[in-house]
Amino acid sequence: MSKSERLNNLYDLYKKEFDGEEIVLGDGNVESGLILIGEAPGKEEVLNSKPFVGTAGKNLAEFLDKLGLRREDIYITNAIKYRLSKVNPETGRVSNRPATKKEILENRDYLLKEIEIINPEYIVTLGNVPLRSVYGDFSITIGEVHGSLNKVKILGAEFNLFPLYHPASIIYNSKLKEIYNEDLNKLKLIIG
Repeated sequence: MSKSERLNNLYDLYKKEFDGEEIVLGDGNVESGLILIGEAPGKEEVLNSKPFVGTAGKNLAEFLDKLGLRREDIYITNAIKYRLSKVNPETGRVSNRPATKKEILENRDYLLKEIEIINPEYIVTLGNVPLRSVYGDFSITIGEVHGSLNKVKILGAEFNLFPLYHPASIIYNSKLKEIYNEDLNKLKLIIG
């Protein structure tokens, strides 16, 4: 069975388990040596049924450009494949919200199987949620391990993991921009 067929089977199971959610599945080159993992899709991703579009897509394009890669060169997914949202009771405005530990755990097996199917040389996590999901450790923080190559066991196989701050974090914390760019330069050297 091909990787695409195996992913489709996995995604069919995911859609059954999380029926009723606004689901955005992984996208990209299933033969890629690099898988990029975000937290969860936002409004734009749900509308386009594709991870990392809109503002997130612009950030991704800049990120990939710095690495000398194109979107079609990599596989992109999220630790949680449905929108995490909340409604402001006063305004009725819908916005994104952080993942709970329970949601991360409920989605973790699917993410690990997805990684196993893609079988990339490198896993790049963006932020705490995908990092904790891949490790299965909720005490680990991106501040401790960002910008370093780590080994992680997933379903019996060893993978190279390179954690990065989420690109959106530099919007809210300008001090991280220099650190983020240094980490990207390290990653570029590692992946060649």
